[in-house]
Amino acid sequence: MAMLRGRVPASPSSSNNDLLPSPHEYDYDTYEADTPTSHYSSKLHPAPTVPNSLLRASIASGPASATPSASTSASPSFDMDREWTDKGYAHEYEESSVGGMTPKMGMDSGGKPLSRRAGSGAGGSGLGLWGKGKKKRLGLPQRAWLVLFVLASLIMISKFAFPSDPSRSLPSQTDTHAQILTPRDYLNASRTDPAPFDFCPIFGPGDAIAARRGQFELLRSRLHLGTGARVQRVLQKAMSGGAITMSVLGGSVSACYGAGDDPISSSCYPYKFFNWWNSVFPHPANELTNGATRKTDSAYYAYCNSHHMPDKSDLVLLEFDAADPNDPEWLSHFELLVRSVLVRPEMPAVIVLGHFSPQVQAQNGFAGPELLHNVVAQFYDVPHISVKGLLYDSYLRTPEHALSSFYNGPLHANADGHDLIADVLISYMMSQICSGWSTLQGHEFSVPAMGSGAEGEGSSSGGPSLLGGVGLRKGIPGQDPGDGDSAGSALKLLYDGMRVPNMRLNDLPNDVEKFREIEPFCVSASDLINPLPPSLFYGSGWHTYHPPMKAITEDRHYWYAEQPTARLRIPLKLGAGDVGIYFLQSPPDKPLGVAKCWVDDNFAGGKELHGTADVEEVIATLFMIDRGVSRGSHFVECQLLGEAGGSSPPFKILGVFTT
Repeated sequence: MAMLRGRVPASPSSSNNDLLPSPHEYDYDTYEADTPTSHYSSKLHPAPTVPNSLLRASIASGPASATPSASTSASPSFDMDREWTDKGYAHEYEESSVGGMTPKMGMDSGGKPLSRRAGSGAGGSGLGLWGKGKKKRLGLPQRAWLVLFVLASLIMISKFAFPSDPSRSLPSQTDTHAQILTPRDYLNASRTDPAPFDFCPIFGPGDAIAARRGQFELLRSRLHLGTGARVQRVLQKAMSGGAITMSVLGGSVSACYGAGDDPISSSCYPYKFFNWWNSVFPHPANELTNGATRKTDSAYYAYCNSHHMPDKSDLVLLEFDAADPNDPEWLSHFELLVRSVLVRPEMPAVIVLGHFSPQVQAQNGFAGPELLHNVVAQFYDVPHISVKGLLYDSYLRTPEHALSSFYNGPLHANADGHDLIADVLISYMMSQICSGWSTLQGHEFSVPAMGSGAEGEGSSSGGPSLLGGVGLRKGIPGQDPGDGDSAGSALKLLYDGMRVPNMRLNDLPNDVEKFREIEPFCVSASDLINPLPPSLFYGSGWHTYHPPMKAITEDRHYWYAEQPTARLRIPLKLGAGDVGIYFLQSPPDKPLGVAKCWVDDNFAGGKELHGTADVEEVIATLFMIDRGVSRGSHFVECQLLGEAGGSSPPFKILGVFTT
């Protein structure tokens, strides 16, 4: 096997002629070196100066060339000054001024210089680029490869010299494909900085509530989450250092019955939640108002919630899953409660909070009133959180253990039950805090960024007024001026995620055209700040009752009449046009009277209200006596029925409500 070795300086002990083979023995087809550019006939360049030390080369054949001694003795030699005229190829070398040898062009017998490109004639040896012995590459001669190279070069030059029309290019498609093919490492991201809250990430090592209650149990407690836009607005305001005002509306559970019997008891969930909030967002102006009342459901708060809340609230908790009856009529009451809070000028966030009651489960099974509340939560995009997801299975398996652990009787929660309610609520808020902080930092976008709430001064939440606009709603034909004060349309441009639907839950398409926003109005006997003036009762036969402190049986405020034909007139203000009477009903063994109530002079359209009903105990009920009344000021009259001059069981009115 032949081997081409690199050039080495001549050894002092060897002759220059001994290092090179004889021209007659040189195999040009086998040992042809890479042809330099200067050997092309069309691109002749001056010959380089060659040092004396590099004028000798060693070409060995076979294994004997592995050692210098073998190469020196076996290889034939010749003098570089000798001309190779026998093959038509001659060179002469002369001394250079730099001490080397310069090759000279050979001459033929006629004195003409020999061409470096030997032909195929008698005098040619095939040492040129296109000689006979040149091998083909990939089946094509080198001339063909040269032609292909020239064509490719021309195409590339034309692309650069004459670019295509930019208007015909598709940069978007190119960018799209580039993005699709770009690798992304989602599992090794290091951009997210640690959150400033110990419980983030939720269900992580720092989440003490998840370690105590369980991740799956807490996830089952979140019956509906929605977009969380209003909740995020409150949290982002708190993160910016703002004070938060909270309100709680509910029945006996939120009033802390069985867990201190005090609305601000330290063993009750409102206190526990507020205490946790101050540990995360401390502020001296943080405030919580517990407006819950025993033996009261959402029918009352739907109209009179403003009597139990401060003028401005950022966050409102509604706890009525164990207080409302499982009655479709209460679906509209609870909807009105949620809507009346959402349309307040300060646009508070609303959270529906649920307590699981064994008594309610015994009456309804799994499908209790919380399902009605969940429908309202979905329609109005408010979160619904309930302890039912944690307690239902364990209660059915071991009811005695569940009752002794979390309940004070079959309906109310004990101190441990309030701990559970607080943990469920706090866990939900922690998840929203972690997501909200990551959104503000740009690490994720799982929740809407609603701002800190510091951009406005007209409300505690810093936003524009929901009921600030006056006039017709665009796109709704057939409305009278003043009937289009829509809460949702006023916020659509700035707070689309916080808008209130321009319709009610049970509205049909033809009802939307006649829609009027609600303006809840409450005239309540329990309103001791702005009570009805005594002049309305003079000579009417109606009286006012206020229970003493810590009353056990008669613990409600009401107006009552015991003389038939006694008539009471109460002034009202209407918005959407619904009018209802909130009164007491009792079982047959404790009978109450019958009254007829009507709006304005519509005596023929009045409704009879019966105080005695098929109930087990005294309850409060709401009955709508008229709908679609025009907007503005009106009055309601109620008359006790019975024979004039006779006697009648008393009829007790708790309040008169309108929308």
